[in-house]
Amino acid sequence: MKKLLVFIVAVFYLGTSIGATVNLHYCMGRLTNWDLSVKETHTCESCGMVKSTSKKGGCCEDKHHRLQVEKDQKAESRYQPEAPVAIAVVTTYADFVTPVIASLAEEHPVSNAPPRGKVPLRIRYCIFRI
Repeated sequence: MKKLLVFIVAVFYLGTSIGATVNLHYCMGRLTNWDLSVKETHTCESCGMVKSTSKKGGCCEDKHHRLQVEKDQKAESRYQPEAPVAIAVVTTYADFVTPVIASLAEEHPVSNAPPRGKVPLRIRYCIFRI
């Protein structure tokens, strides 16, 4: 159902935006025929008289009317400048060096720990691997 409704609305919008030409045929001052297409005939279908090219010479008259919605299709007439574009400024720091963190032993050479013994740790903890 939704697809049918969308199709009908699309056809209606397309018809109003493109428009149509209606051809009206007047014979002896009365509207005798109207059509959406142009028929090139040299005689009138109602009275049978030859159609003349001059408007004053014959009794028949053809008028063409263009049916189209013009309000929504007109482009805006005033000028609107484009919005200014921000330019990204990229700054590079060529001299930026990360500081090297010195070890605590170099900064504080005196430690409050007990002095190391002369016996290796593997012997102290009795680890004898063969």
